[in-house]
Amino acid sequence: MKKLLFSLLFSGLFVGAFAQNGQHLFILDASGSMWQKLGAEYKIVIAKRVMKNLVQTLPADAHVGLIAYGHQRKSDCNDIETLAPLAPLDKPAYLAKLDAINPQGKTPIAKSIAHALNMAKTANVPVNIILVSDGLETCDGNACELVRQARLQGVKITLHVVGFGIEEQDLSPLECIAQAGGGQYFPANNADELAGALEQTVEAPVKNGGFLSIKVMLEGKPVDAMVKAFKKGESKETALGRTYTGAETNPRILLLPADDYEAEISAITLDGNPVQRLIDLKITSNDTLHRIVDFAKGTFEILVTRNGALSDAVVKLYRSGTKEVAAQSRSYKDAKNNPVKFQVLPGLYDVVVSSVELEGKPEISVEKQGLTGAATIALSHDWKSGELKVGARQGNMLVDATVGVFVKKTGVNVANGRTYQSASSNPKTFLLEPGEYEIRFSAVKPAGLGKKTLAVTVTANRTVEVTGAW
Repeated sequence: MKKLLFSLLFSGLFVGAFAQNGQHLFILDASGSMWQKLGAEYKIVIAKRVMKNLVQTLPADAHVGLIAYGHQRKSDCNDIETLAPLAPLDKPAYLAKLDAINPQGKTPIAKSIAHALNMAKTANVPVNIILVSDGLETCDGNACELVRQARLQGVKITLHVVGFGIEEQDLSPLECIAQAGGGQYFPANNADELAGALEQTVEAPVKNGGFLSIKVMLEGKPVDAMVKAFKKGESKETALGRTYTGAETNPRILLLPADDYEAEISAITLDGNPVQRLIDLKITSNDTLHRIVDFAKGTFEILVTRNGALSDAVVKLYRSGTKEVAAQSRSYKDAKNNPVKFQVLPGLYDVVVSSVELEGKPEISVEKQGLTGAATIALSHDWKSGELKVGARQGNMLVDATVGVFVKKTGVNVANGRTYQSASSNPKTFLLEPGEYEIRFSAVKPAGLGKKTLAVTVTANRTVEVTGAW
């Protein structure tokens, strides 16, 4: 039974998703809260100006209707009026109706949508309904369920919702309306964002599209996350939505043109806002691609060796592209600690391994490692090294000298030491990565011997000895 209902739901979504571009029915919030300010202007002043500008750009043959609620009486949930019928656009009359709106009442969203649905039924053609609201329902009714049932019954609509300057944190009732209506939810917090959102609502609808369904979970419970879908190779999202934690919006369902996509899922209520990215998502016409994104902790295992044997290193996990350390540890030369293991939330990470044993503390990094829920990413690095012994003598006498080891190609100083006049430190031993080096000596005792420079090549798994002789 559930499977049948699910199929009927998506069949209804497709019927409405392809509304004709010329049939637009606006529902404008004219409740008392529209007299609040956004920046230096009142919300209603911004909304009127933006909607006037939009209407001026619509084609002459467009059919445009306007419903307002809350503009006549302060406490009446039935204060809903058709200011302009869904008919050929009479721009002067339409603009005059907009100008006359004076917000003062409540927010009867469900009843306003029921009013719009009745208008859409009589139109006998697909209708694009756009709700502009600055708040949530303050009267009775379940607008989301109302829209869902209407589409199941074959009412040909697409319904978009623009949330204008809304302060509430949980906007799932509005996102649910948009999802049930086969449209999108657009947040708008200033005039430019409102204009951009409304422009998108009147664009030609998706044709030959399909759906991407993303369910976001953690330990069997729904997680509030932002979902963004990108056409493969593009950086601007094609569609976005928020899951919240209710079954009405989690899974979040996005209508997309048939194409190849990637998706970015950010768990906005979990510590660190972990992000997972889905790739190779192929959206096909009249079909739904389902994905479950699990934010259960995953594991990184980083094995560090040198010349094949366990090696001591500092291992750090950064949130990708930042200097924020998500986890760090030290491998030591101990199987209890090596490989290093991190249990962290799914997301994109950069791994940095810094050798403790080798001179110059060389490090390697592995970037953009996408960890998914409950998964394991195993990485390893084997440092190559050779041993360099540096002595200092004058004939048979040991010379106390400072020793600097420099990379020949770059001139970088990777190691320093002192030989002293003792067999325990002369020659002085250095562990180095293979390569060509320059050894710079400066005699301390006996005084007056001066400086000396030698070249040396270090190879892996071998010991090379050089002596600065005076």
